[in-house]
Amino acid sequence: MERVASDIKFVLRSFAKSPLFVVVALLSLALGIGANSAIFSLLDQVLLRSWPVKDPQQLVAFDYHGTISGFIWNMHTFSYPMYKEFRDGSKEWMEGVVARFDAPVDVGWKGAAERKNAELVSGNYFAVLGVGTAIGRPLTPDDDKVKNAEPYVVLSYGYWQKRFGGSAAVLNQVLDVNHRPMTVVGVAQRGFRGTDAGAPADLFVPMAMKPVITPNWDEMENRLAYWLNIIGRLKPGVSRQQALAGMTMLYRRAQLEDLKVNVQATPRFRQEYLKNAFMLPGTGLLSSIRDQFSTPLIVLMAMVGTLLLIACGNVANLLVARAATRQKEIAIRLSLGATKRAIIRLVLIESLLLSLAGGALGLLVAAWSGSLLMRLLPLETFSQVVSTTPDRRVLLFTFVLSVATAVIFGLTPALQIAKPNVLGTLKNESRSVAGGGQVALRKGMVAAQISLSLLLLIGAGLFARSLYNLLESSPGMQTQNILEFSVDPSLGGYSDQRTRQLFHGLQQDLAALPGALSASGANNPMLADDESMRTTQAEGFRAKEGEDVTPDTNEVLPDFFSTVEIPLLEGREFTEHDTLGAPKVAIVNQSFVDTYFHGRNPLGRHIGFGGRPETTKLDMEIVGVIKDARSRTLKDKVRRQVYTPVLQDEKPSTLTFYIRTAGDGNGMARLARRVVRQRDAGLPIYDVKTIATQIRETHYADRLITMLSIAFGFLATLLAAIGLYGVTAFSVARRTRELGIRMALGAQRAQVLRMVMKEVLLLAAIGICAALPVAIGLGRFIQSQLFELKASDPGILCAATALLAIVALAAGYIPAFRATRIDPMDALRWE
Repeated sequence: MERVASDIKFVLRSFAKSPLFVVVALLSLALGIGANSAIFSLLDQVLLRSWPVKDPQQLVAFDYHGTISGFIWNMHTFSYPMYKEFRDGSKEWMEGVVARFDAPVDVGWKGAAERKNAELVSGNYFAVLGVGTAIGRPLTPDDDKVKNAEPYVVLSYGYWQKRFGGSAAVLNQVLDVNHRPMTVVGVAQRGFRGTDAGAPADLFVPMAMKPVITPNWDEMENRLAYWLNIIGRLKPGVSRQQALAGMTMLYRRAQLEDLKVNVQATPRFRQEYLKNAFMLPGTGLLSSIRDQFSTPLIVLMAMVGTLLLIACGNVANLLVARAATRQKEIAIRLSLGATKRAIIRLVLIESLLLSLAGGALGLLVAAWSGSLLMRLLPLETFSQVVSTTPDRRVLLFTFVLSVATAVIFGLTPALQIAKPNVLGTLKNESRSVAGGGQVALRKGMVAAQISLSLLLLIGAGLFARSLYNLLESSPGMQTQNILEFSVDPSLGGYSDQRTRQLFHGLQQDLAALPGALSASGANNPMLADDESMRTTQAEGFRAKEGEDVTPDTNEVLPDFFSTVEIPLLEGREFTEHDTLGAPKVAIVNQSFVDTYFHGRNPLGRHIGFGGRPETTKLDMEIVGVIKDARSRTLKDKVRRQVYTPVLQDEKPSTLTFYIRTAGDGNGMARLARRVVRQRDAGLPIYDVKTIATQIRETHYADRLITMLSIAFGFLATLLAAIGLYGVTAFSVARRTRELGIRMALGAQRAQVLRMVMKEVLLLAAIGICAALPVAIGLGRFIQSQLFELKASDPGILCAATALLAIVALAAGYIPAFRATRIDPMDALRWE
């Protein structure tokens, strides 16, 4: 230990004498390690971290793969009757089975109501998951017995802190949840935000209170309503395979019960439904955020890993150059009895100190860049479940990465420096200042840096071009100067008739605002990755056996298509006369006409919602045809669409209003809020934004990966340029005497410049030639993230190659130009 301490003191003294070397090395490492720590922090929290529950490895999420029909809230969900059969029939394999469903609610307490996320849970939820409380008690099976008569609620820890200041006085307080008083009985333990990281819960409500949470639909006893996520805990000693076998039998029995009530099921559907495969995935974690961000984060992790390798190459190059100047010192140490092991230890200590210091600075870089990302993040739910503060896992990752980095960039220079020509070095330091082996090593590392930099530049170019293609693609509607906001009167106790009257009145008030050109609304917000689908039958059409022609559906107010500027091809728009009681009407898009009518005139024809042609009532007349437009996301293909009037909806609920303005839509927000307050001061208004903002939020993952890949590509190119500059400058310094002799014998400055730049071009060419086939080969891994672009796009490959070549030439030209200014007399005296 004394020798190690002595070596550390010596290294620190040597660092003090070489401040430029230390600064460049630390900056390179801080950027490389910091980028890795920042992306790992996101990757860990989104993909790797387990629940803060008891034995999370014993939890399994129930799932299936196959065909279903009925009321489908989400895929991979189950009906409540099936949940009860799983709960009661699985005791041989499961310690417990819980159900959950999340829904937005209006929560009022000593002021205006605010929109929050509630998680409806079965009474055994907290007990089976093993989740405790910070204060109070959890929900129990006794709180989930009588439908609509168990008004109890447990708050999440975060919501308790934010809304109630962490006060214990919140217990037994009465909250107004969707205009129904509910008593707070507890606060969930810190860190537990529910079972879906993509929809963190603010409060937990017993399943028995579902009529309050979703006042417009019940479906609790409907076997054909698929809306519940189901999670189970394996019994001790029961393997996943045993549980799967037992649960599959339960699932098969439940399927047969479903088919008894599914009167519209065709023989083919019955066969396909019974082929469904029941599954127990490897984790009980449900996460829409995981689905959305897993691939981008893995791609980014690969990028920052590449960036770190480039940084390691840079520092290794610095160490090799530093070692070259210390060869006489090392030779003296060896001649005085020092062992090669001691020399290697000295160099590795130097590397380790640099790397640990770079890791410490990297944590600051990670925290700063993480905070910047959170500020740019439009998704509130993402910022609720992801923290930018480095925790123990991130600190451990950074430490391990720093040590591994020290070994990566320090071992090769250590082995090189421990093998000097002692006799030759002691005789003439100047002539052995850098042996051919060290020069070849440095050039090889620079070529590798150029290759890795080109890979990152190509990736950045692909993602940037893909995002450009995405944002420039036409959705088929107007996305500029349109403000949107949403309201849900059904949560405020509005009757169906009163809701329709409110929607109609708000449309008129909004259209009359100064600067408003028109106003309308839709049940499903446009370009928000939202969807609603219903099996549709049409007059004179019969789907082929097994053909899926289910269209997207939406309910809209009058003048919707003129407001968002979707062209009307035939017929008319909805009017204020298309109300409940009037003849039912519908508007379809061109893709629907092509599928259902094959070029025949659709106007006046009738359609209806239903699974079987022979039992479906064709009670809606097609009164208009619109041009195809994307409704979900810019990435989705145009889908068949059916629009019906909101004012004919028997159970209206949420509506997103759209206001087309003469100028910037953001300026209309204050006026829109005032209009809603005048109609109902207690009605919450949420998601106030322009359609352009909505598009950016929907495609945030694409923008994130593009922004970061460009940043990493820039940093990688900068580091490679520094490395190329360093090795060229070192080569010029090493050949000063040779160049002086050449110039003394008549060599022209242009010849010297060409000679030096020839080496630069050779290194760049080697790096580029090595990178291009690798880039093409790796392209298939990111192809799914690109929009209307091939990963092998020749334009991107050529542009990235040209950019890197220009940077390489610029980095090499500076020392090459200095070589042309060498004075032959000074060079001949150089030692």
